[in-house]
Amino acid sequence: MARESQSWLTIQRQVGKQTLTDLWRRPLGNVLTLAVLAFALTLPSCFYLAAKNISIVSAAWQNPTQLTVYLREGTRDSEARQLQESIASWAEVSQAEYISPEQGLDEFREHAGFAQALSLLDENPLPAVLVIKPIDAWQSTVQATVLAEKLSEQSGVDDVRLDSDWLQRLDAIKQLSVSLAMLMAVLMLLAVFLIVGNTLRLQLQNQKDAVQVMKLVGATNRYILRPFLYTGAWYGLLSSLAALVLTALVCLMLEGAVDKLAALYGSDFHLIGLAWDECLLLIMLSSLLGVLAARLSAGRHLKEIEPI
Repeated sequence: MARESQSWLTIQRQVGKQTLTDLWRRPLGNVLTLAVLAFALTLPSCFYLAAKNISIVSAAWQNPTQLTVYLREGTRDSEARQLQESIASWAEVSQAEYISPEQGLDEFREHAGFAQALSLLDENPLPAVLVIKPIDAWQSTVQATVLAEKLSEQSGVDDVRLDSDWLQRLDAIKQLSVSLAMLMAVLMLLAVFLIVGNTLRLQLQNQKDAVQVMKLVGATNRYILRPFLYTGAWYGLLSSLAALVLTALVCLMLEGAVDKLAALYGSDFHLIGLAWDECLLLIMLSSLLGVLAARLSAGRHLKEIEPI
């Protein structure tokens, strides 16, 4: 049993090595085929990376939810602090921070860079503000909207803002990018399947005379098909490795632009590439597609070739 297993492994190793050698004997045609396959795999990989990074950005910006409560003009400081203490005691509120008109003007003067322009104002135009942070159980947009309605009913409240529109747009962009990545992945993987299948079918057609001779001397379809299965696997493996290199180059080219854009928004976000498990998944999936394409396309065509 051990000898049979060792003999089987030896045969598989020899066939795999021989098919790889045969690939390099026809460098021009095979390199062009591998290049087409690599670009076909790079496109969904880049779309996946875009969806992945957009999802990370969306998750980082959506939490925690924050509500801004604008108090009526003329509200005294004591009344505002009393309202702050009352809202802070609510079960759905994690934190309530009071920002007086003077504090708001100082922060605006410091961060907006309008110190000279603000010094020309006769009076402070900013209202008193309460910044409300809900507990984790009330972080969703629906629950935060309910909380905003409850806050607007409080005495002395002029307006409540839940700036969730841009978050909803960001979530819609995220969903679109994920759907687009999935669609492109399916289409490009189907293209890989068809390219490998058609390439191996043409190779089998070119070797029709040799296949007929092999069948005359008793070779089975499984024996004849084995080299084509390994060729399909090599196509998938080599093209996926090339696609990973191209994807990494795309990340390097875009990294500087992404860092500059993130800096404009005051973020330290950096473009995230493919993880090792994602790279391994791409390699395995591409190799499997190559084997399946060889099995279905070349295997079906092989049954039609019979000795004369």
